Amino acid sequence: MSGRELTRQQLDPAGTTGTRALTATLAVGAVGYALIMTAISWREISHPVIATIAVVMLAASCLLLILASSPYRAPFTRGMHYVIQAGVLAAIALEAAGQSTPNALVTNDWGPIDLGVLIIALGPYRPARELAAAGAVAAIFIGFLTLVRAEHLLTQAPPFALVVVAITPMLALCFGGCVFSFGLVHSIQKWQRRALLASQNLVEELREGIARSVQQDRVTILSRDVLPFFSEILARDVIVPADRDRAREIADSIRSVMVAEFDRSWLENLIELAGGVGPGKAGAAAVVVDDPDRVASVMATDQRTAIRALLVAMIDFPDFDRRDLRIQLSKDGSGCRGRVAANLDITDHVLHSALAPYFAVMRAVFTDFQIDFVQPTLTLRFSYE
Repeated sequence: MSGRELTRQQLDPAGTTGTRALTATLAVGAVGYALIMTAISWREISHPVIATIAVVMLAASCLLLILASSPYRAPFTRGMHYVIQAGVLAAIALEAAGQSTPNALVTNDWGPIDLGVLIIALGPYRPARELAAAGAVAAIFIGFLTLVRAEHLLTQAPPFALVVVAITPMLALCFGGCVFSFGLVHSIQKWQRRALLASQNLVEELREGIARSVQQDRVTILSRDVLPFFSEILARDVIVPADRDRAREIADSIRSVMVAEFDRSWLENLIELAGGVGPGKAGAAAVVVDDPDRVASVMATDQRTAIRALLVAMIDFPDFDRRDLRIQLSKDGSGCRGRVAANLDITDHVLHSALAPYFAVMRAVFTDFQIDFVQPTLTLRFSYE
């Protein structure tokens, strides 16, 4: 189970779901630019088949980027980034091989520009340092190809100058995108710290009111069970053996209620207070939530928000019965595992259209997130630290 990374997709999953349109636009634009530059420099191409394969390789890498950037396949992994970059570098090498005859300028090559554009497209999904390192490695690779081809270029410029011309546009796009992405990640982290501090201050402000509310709940329990019992004894003015047994039952009942309320997690409170039919406030949590290790409390704030939103969305389905919902949480080594199973009387199409945004956020904030829907049972499995 891998930890979360400092990417916009994982720090702000809901806010990043809309960036896929820009990613797809940049990817399609990269392929279009390669086609235009290939057509313009067609007379300088000595191996049309290799040049065509280069464009196809680029198109395949861009298609893979579009598919992997889907919020429904989050998170975007490091391995996927490396596969895409390897495909683009292979396309750049094939492009160079297709232009083995003397050509005029390295500026006719579409590879470096397209690579820089794709690194910008990867900005929301991978850490800025990783993208900068990948850009530096790519610059070394492109510089090496330029030096190998230097004797075939129809220019008197020194090889070093040709290398600078070849890699500068790519590095400018790469590092510009990395700085922008790093700034956004820093802003998100700063906002989250401020929000957490505000939340803590609010808890302190509400603590006194919560304490009074809890005290009132205790007084209500005593008024309902204890005071009538004492009033009955005072009216009789005598204690009989049966009173001892009843007093013991009342004490055990009050103790069990207080312990249950004290141990109840935020997830159990959510189930108790949520709508839908099925068990009421007195028994919903016991029926639905199975958390023997009490690991619901270790979820991060965004994880709690994601699962709360998903559960509320499911409970809002017509005729949803909470008795058909099961939540299991348990320890798994140094981490935790969760399983949510629900019976939903809906079709697969309705499931994905109604719950797909919630699944996207769940994928971003939890690791090893899996979906299994065998009508009518929806099963979700996930991990967290």
